[in-house]
Amino acid sequence: MLREEGVVVAVEGEYAIVANQRRGGCGGCHAEASCGALSAGSGRQSVGIRARNPLHAEVGERVVLEIAEGAMLRASFLVYGLPILALVLVGVVARSLARAWGIGDSESVGALAGLLALAGTFYGLYLYNQRIENDERHQPVIARVLSSVAGHAGVCS
Repeated sequence: MLREEGVVVAVEGEYAIVANQRRGGCGGCHAEASCGALSAGSGRQSVGIRARNPLHAEVGERVVLEIAEGAMLRASFLVYGLPILALVLVGVVARSLARAWGIGDSESVGALAGLLALAGTFYGLYLYNQRIENDERHQPVIARVLSSVAGHAGVCS
């Protein structure tokens, strides 16, 4: 399981929006707060993550999010790897076919086919996301509440 800490900034029914700090590869760098590499010159930026909220965490509470490693790896491949593979493979195959069929500008045919494959892949991913949007296996979940809201009586889990 992958874990990440954050603060609940909104509650929407069975879900919570959890803000956490975007991290880069330069977490130990002394210039991290002012570096433009992480967020276009504005230092660290907060990212809102929609997570299932079975513990009924409230706004202001610090929580731990969990998501299955397999789901994260699969999502990373689908978002980053699959479009690039489609672009390159379809482009190369289309260029080769255009050349074999004697089409004069086979490079342009390959480039156009690759870009169409890229666009088609993004559209397919959009449709896939719509289908799995409410599937619990693909969503982060609030696994633990680290600190309660100030002024709230209760036990932290």
